[in-house]
Amino acid sequence: MMISRGEESEPVLNLKDLFYDEVVVNNAVKNQVHEIPHKAKHDNFKLLSDIQNVLINCRHLTSKDKLLYCQSQRYFMKQYLREINKRE
Repeated sequence: MMISRGEESEPVLNLKDLFYDEVVVNNAVKNQVHEIPHKAKHDNFKLLSDIQNVLINCRHLTSKDKLLYCQSQRYFMKQYLREINKRE
């Protein structure tokens, strides 16, 4: 037979804060959440432009190296376009 002690706090009962929304008082947190997608767009675009600069300016690249750079450029272009096309 198990005896229940109502006055003692069990660790499972203390987890209730994880399951309920907290009231956000500070608007800075909300702004940071909205800035994350914009930062991802900017970062992907920066990588695209950096890769393009390497492809244009580095004459010592072999055809295989250029192909690898083009494949990575294609990947980041897809990521960038995915972020652009997301509905906010």
